[in-house]
Amino acid sequence: MTTTPPSKPPASRVRQVSRVIAGTAIAGLLAGCTSAGPVAPTPTTARDESIGPSVPTTVIAPLPTSGTESSGTDAAAGPWRVDTSQCSDPAAAEQPITGTLTIGSIAPQSGGLISAVYAPLVSGFQAYVDHANEARLLGDVQLKVVVADDQGDPALTPAAMGGLIAAGADVVSGILGSANNLAVRSQANGACIPQLMSLGNSSLLGDVSAAPWTMIGLVPVTVETTVYVSSIVRLRGEHARVSLLISDDNDGQTFASSFNAAASDTDVQVVGQQVVEPNVIEAPSNQLLAIAADAPDAIVASLTGAACATFLIELANVRAYYPDWHPAVYMSGGCADPSILSLAGSAGDGVYSSANLLGSEPTFDAAMSALGITTGLAAAGEGWTAAEVTVAILVQAQHSSSGLTRASIMDAARNLSFTPSLARPGVHFTTNGTDDAFPAESLQVIQYHAADQTFADVGPLVAQFES
Repeated sequence: MTTTPPSKPPASRVRQVSRVIAGTAIAGLLAGCTSAGPVAPTPTTARDESIGPSVPTTVIAPLPTSGTESSGTDAAAGPWRVDTSQCSDPAAAEQPITGTLTIGSIAPQSGGLISAVYAPLVSGFQAYVDHANEARLLGDVQLKVVVADDQGDPALTPAAMGGLIAAGADVVSGILGSANNLAVRSQANGACIPQLMSLGNSSLLGDVSAAPWTMIGLVPVTVETTVYVSSIVRLRGEHARVSLLISDDNDGQTFASSFNAAASDTDVQVVGQQVVEPNVIEAPSNQLLAIAADAPDAIVASLTGAACATFLIELANVRAYYPDWHPAVYMSGGCADPSILSLAGSAGDGVYSSANLLGSEPTFDAAMSALGITTGLAAAGEGWTAAEVTVAILVQAQHSSSGLTRASIMDAARNLSFTPSLARPGVHFTTNGTDDAFPAESLQVIQYHAADQTFADVGPLVAQFES
């Protein structure tokens, strides 16, 4: 039942607590990047939703910034093939790759807290590439990783991409952020460099006609938001009232648009939307006071990093003034990391999110243990998986009739059938030319258990969006 909240708590008290919380969260997260901490998300008993040493990496600084494909796969046309005639250098796209294959990536290496939050992702990516080299998965071809720094700022990503091209990258993979990947999509496609496993969830990253050399790596936001709307309907009823809290950037705005579109197909009512500055962890005091005034049945937040934790602590603080208000809380998949949610303590208990990967697997666990990585394992798992899928694509291309070329790599990426080692049961990465450009479209709703810093599966895996 929706309740009407009493008068607002003193804003000065909320702001005072917020400053303390923000400082504590920063210190906790930075400490967590170098010391022992919580385990990775591992499913425990399913819950009933009806009740309400560092990895060696070559780093280059940003440099100044000085497609047509065949149709989808069918019996007559055969597998999808990239059209190299539109490349600035078609011969280079068809040239065999031998000796060393350079994989470029872009991630925040400087710029403050954001680089600490995503350092495990870079480590996980490099760790799998090291494993592939040791296991000689590509035979005599050795893989080299070059990571460029964009400080997490999409405005700097094109310069970082220019640095990768200058460094001779044969492919790029695991670039972090939808806006960041979209910012360099034209560069990759103009140079006909495969842009694999883009770690963003914008559906634009799956637009094969506009960008045949770009491959999305995460579950698209349209699937994630639809899954949340369906879950809210089951949990809080067909006429549930929802408030959104989003970061004021491309990712946040896209999330909000997708959620509103998904809700429009139901009787769920979005009663408000609040925004926060991206990559800022100060608690959103005023935004939560505005949300509390509406007393929604659910809050859905699209945030990243430590902002996930400060939001939850501040929400608990505000809810202390509204004892009869018990909103269900959903957070975007970027928050589904115990090393982040643990910063919120008990305030994070019961939060819903989603994932398509597990947090543990023997080879991954051994690699992380050898590197001394004990926190940020969800991010490390994303990096590991991005590299693992990339290597699987390279192996498939190497065994094709064309051998290992940039063109055959892109062809393999568009004709993929692969199960990553960290995939949840039932998750399988598949692409099929223009008919299915999204390798990952299955999601599991999960719920955080603060006492033991684990996630429990809520209901079955949602796989209905797979082609």
